[in-house]
Amino acid sequence: MQAWLSIDTWLISSISIAYLAMLFVVAQWGQNRSIKKLTQKPWVYSLSLGVCCTSWAFYGTVGQAATTGAWLAPIYIGSIICLVLAWPMLMRTLQIIKSQNLTSIADFIACRFDRSPKIAASVAIVSLLGTIPYIALQLRAISTSFDLLTGTFQSGISTAFVVTIVLIIFSILFGTRQLSASKHNQGLVLAIAFSSIVKLFALTAVGIFATFFIFDGFGDLLTQGQHIKQTSQSDSTYLVVSQVILGAITIYALPQQFHMMMIENNHDKELKSARWMVPLYLLLINIFVLPIALAGQLSFPGGSVGADTYVLTLPLFYQQAWLGILVYVGGLAAATAMVIVAAIVLSTMISTEVLTPLLLRLPKFGSQQTPQLSGILLNLRRFSIAVILLSAFAFERFIDQQNHLASIGLLSFVLLSQFAPAAVGALYWRSATTQGAFVGLIMGSVVWLYTLLLPVTFPDAHWVKFGLFDITWLTPTALFGLTGLDNISHGVFYSLVANIGCFVMISLLKEQSVGEVLQADLFVNRKHVQLERHLSIEDLASLLNRFINKDEADALIAESKKLAGKNQQQLLVDYTRLKLSGVLGSASTRMVMNAASRSQQVPLEDVVSIVDEASQIFEFNRELLQSGVENIEQGISVVDADMRLVAWNQRYIELLDYPKDYVKAGLQIEQLIRFNIDRGIIVGDEAHQLVEKRLAHMRSGSPHHFQRTMLDGKVLEIRGQAMPGGGFVSTFADITAHIEAEKALQLANETLEKRVESRTQELEKAKAEAEAANSSKTRFLAAASHDLMQPFNALTLFTEMLKQRVKSTELYDLATNIEDSLNVVESLLSDLVEISRLDSNSLKTETSQFAIDDLLSTLVNEFKALSVQQGIDFNYQVSSCFVESDQRLLRRIIQNFLSNAFHYSPSGKRNQQVISQTSTPDNKVNGQTNNTEFVPKVLLGVRRLEHALLIQVWDNGPGIPLDKQQAIFCEFERLELTREIPGLGLGLAICERISKLLDINISLYSEVGKGTCFSVEIPRVLQQKKPLKVIETAEDDISSDSANITVMVIDNDDLMLKAISTLLSDWGCNVITAKDQPSAILQLANNPQPKLIIADYHLEDDKNGVDLVQYLLANHLTISRNQPTCVICSADPSEAVRQHTSSAQFSFVRKPLKAIALKRIIKQLTPE
Repeated sequence: MQAWLSIDTWLISSISIAYLAMLFVVAQWGQNRSIKKLTQKPWVYSLSLGVCCTSWAFYGTVGQAATTGAWLAPIYIGSIICLVLAWPMLMRTLQIIKSQNLTSIADFIACRFDRSPKIAASVAIVSLLGTIPYIALQLRAISTSFDLLTGTFQSGISTAFVVTIVLIIFSILFGTRQLSASKHNQGLVLAIAFSSIVKLFALTAVGIFATFFIFDGFGDLLTQGQHIKQTSQSDSTYLVVSQVILGAITIYALPQQFHMMMIENNHDKELKSARWMVPLYLLLINIFVLPIALAGQLSFPGGSVGADTYVLTLPLFYQQAWLGILVYVGGLAAATAMVIVAAIVLSTMISTEVLTPLLLRLPKFGSQQTPQLSGILLNLRRFSIAVILLSAFAFERFIDQQNHLASIGLLSFVLLSQFAPAAVGALYWRSATTQGAFVGLIMGSVVWLYTLLLPVTFPDAHWVKFGLFDITWLTPTALFGLTGLDNISHGVFYSLVANIGCFVMISLLKEQSVGEVLQADLFVNRKHVQLERHLSIEDLASLLNRFINKDEADALIAESKKLAGKNQQQLLVDYTRLKLSGVLGSASTRMVMNAASRSQQVPLEDVVSIVDEASQIFEFNRELLQSGVENIEQGISVVDADMRLVAWNQRYIELLDYPKDYVKAGLQIEQLIRFNIDRGIIVGDEAHQLVEKRLAHMRSGSPHHFQRTMLDGKVLEIRGQAMPGGGFVSTFADITAHIEAEKALQLANETLEKRVESRTQELEKAKAEAEAANSSKTRFLAAASHDLMQPFNALTLFTEMLKQRVKSTELYDLATNIEDSLNVVESLLSDLVEISRLDSNSLKTETSQFAIDDLLSTLVNEFKALSVQQGIDFNYQVSSCFVESDQRLLRRIIQNFLSNAFHYSPSGKRNQQVISQTSTPDNKVNGQTNNTEFVPKVLLGVRRLEHALLIQVWDNGPGIPLDKQQAIFCEFERLELTREIPGLGLGLAICERISKLLDINISLYSEVGKGTCFSVEIPRVLQQKKPLKVIETAEDDISSDSANITVMVIDNDDLMLKAISTLLSDWGCNVITAKDQPSAILQLANNPQPKLIIADYHLEDDKNGVDLVQYLLANHLTISRNQPTCVICSADPSEAVRQHTSSAQFSFVRKPLKAIALKRIIKQLTPE
């Protein structure tokens, strides 16, 4: 028997180390900027994708060809189909990776599903579980080839372990010298491309040797190989289809393949070239696979040598040492390239998506105070590489040694193919949801574990052979009774069906979140990426100038001049998108650039205006909120659900006296609590228990309220409240002054009883004095309203009668002057009474809807005569509007406005006086005084507002100085220029109080020397049907109507009784008078029954007119068909008098009683 060639162990070890060192040198050389053009060549990128040709491609495909007789492995058929036909999907994925600055397949899938940490961590863990068997395959291939080449034929444990340690060292050197996972590693790309050339050269060399040196070419091999029978023809169809599917998926979804194809890509042109260069490479590396398999079978008949080792055993068997070493180096290149890239990619995913989030939850690392966090992350990555490779070594030791390399590789491919539904769905299915992708991935992985991994790991287990719980249809290799499939096809079918089924069903049932909708638009609708390319440099500069500043726009234009070539436009678009994202956020940036690209539909200026307005509103609201928080008296702190401080104001820092720059966003609240314990602010027995207690209290969301004394003696009140969605907000208020006041109060309480007794006596005395004063005021009002008014009312009536009798005589003017004087005194008394009623809140309002002209026209008629008398030009602007208010009180406001305007408008002598006081040197023209006649004017007008009317009274009088415009609404306040005009200064005070009572606004506008405008604003209502107005004149002659009418007058005041009776007698009435009940009974007995009774309310001995008249009606009057009309008169302003009168169904007339009022009573109540 021919002896096997063996090579010295140390020589092979040295060659192994030398190759790895050379690979490291190539990687270092690739980092040199001087060869940047070489590393960015498309053929270098395409060769780096040859990382898919691992030791399985180098050794295992030969073993698979020896078993099946296939020239090209189905795995590579699927890979070629994916690269050629699914190229648009690959290009879309690359565009998203570049635009979103993603770092791995976990980052890619998570980004689509609302950047879900749960998805990212799941993909990372599944990648780890799926790649560890594949790395174990590489370790087994290296250790087996080393043992074969050296002739040791050991179990491989020592060799595999040494190989594992060496690869850990080199993987750390290759992949953990920089922290950024998205930064291109050109040295790694060049090293992997170099390894692809080495393994292609080595496999081609042994193929040529086997075909042309051992045999006489392809024809001789095929002729002799016709007698060889393949061992697995029965299941070949299902297995081939499964492997084609896995090849198509894994060329895209393997973590290391995804990294080299997407993350290490420099531009689209590289992927376009790889579309045909990678399939060509796969074809070249597989040309001699079948010839080598046939040569091995012919050289080692009977299966004495494992088919997976034919590539190496043929040179050794035929004593070709140099070729054996070359083949070993090629296998080493195939295995180490995959291991190094996979270790780097997996360590990045695990540390970024799993370990770092867990680490940041720890109090020690959650604070921004933690030094050199970048160093910790790099060490995490290095630690992850070591754990991954040692786990792969343990798996390699544990797995059945008799398994072919191809079987182990396919095992990994099935699990890693579970990424395909989520990845493809992310690109093409808008309705895909995070929950659907997550559940689909987990279910597919669980089915893979049950149907593939466990049967391989525990092949002799009872439940593997007979099913779980002895249920036949739960047999892992014949699930649900499906038989006739090989294990790989069976596992592929059920795992992908479970994955896709759960993914689709849950996505259809669960509604998408807002984040998922936005990310779906980014992934599924990629048209805007193409649209953005149509943006001109001017458009991009306009966007930067509008949303950032002019410097950024100038920088873009300067950058455009430096760039040239086909990629110039895309580079500028990417630059603009990156800058805008920092200001507007990614979602708003996409909207702006997409809309700006559709310039034919939406003008860029409109887009800019819309987003600018939204940005300004957002910025205003943010600044407003920040300003509000910073300017309140309390300190505020906000803690998120992870117990980190996320927001606070400066007052919080001041109150708790934290050192400068100590408090930062993200600081763990636990650290703040411990800091306060160390300072002695928080005291207790066990610091650890205090911290845990407070954290538990905040996590539970329980509100708290307590006080804390600071080191400087300051006392803080602290209130805490949970926030919706997690987190806690606390407020801190300085209540030191309040506490000191409490202490002073406590001290004062020691003598509280004496103080209370003393103060009680003082209060009782003050109360008695106030009640006495109020009683005096009440008596005064009663006297003023009745006793004082009575003689003035009588004099007024006498004066009116006198005027009527001395008409056309020289005494008429004297009577008129007496009447005016009495009216002034009467007005003064009325003002005093009314303002007292307003202050005592005894005045009730009676709101109704009425035409404003009905009220204003009566006032105009009253003031027309006065305007003629004073020579005032009085005008009224008629209005047809209706209002809702108290007509009587509103009339009083406008009446006071008109009275002021007429009183203070210059006329007669006052006209000359005011003109002289307000004249200036400018009134002289050419040295002579301007004698232009001044015409006083008063205007009563109405302005319509949206839901109100503005009634205004304008005059051109002396005006009111600005510093006096508030004072004139006070009682007894009068201006210097108007002191000679009669009055007490109560009119505007009454107006102001009535406006408050009616809840309406009055206002004033005035300029000195030009005039004044008083306004009152009242609610306006819809127009009502206006009743016809009854026109009455004050001078109607009613003597014919009142002739022989018997009128009874009851009043305890002799003068008033005389005045009314005389006036009625002059009108032809038969008048009978009485002062009290006896005299009234006597008069009724001796005179005809009256048709009209006029009685004063207040009589002698606390009697009242209502009760007296009711008594007379009931006992001394004959009630026939026409009952006497009863009128009660009183100057008492109280509401009780009116209600008493109304309850008796009598009419009420308020004193002072005017002659015109008596005429109206007689005309209306006794029409005959």
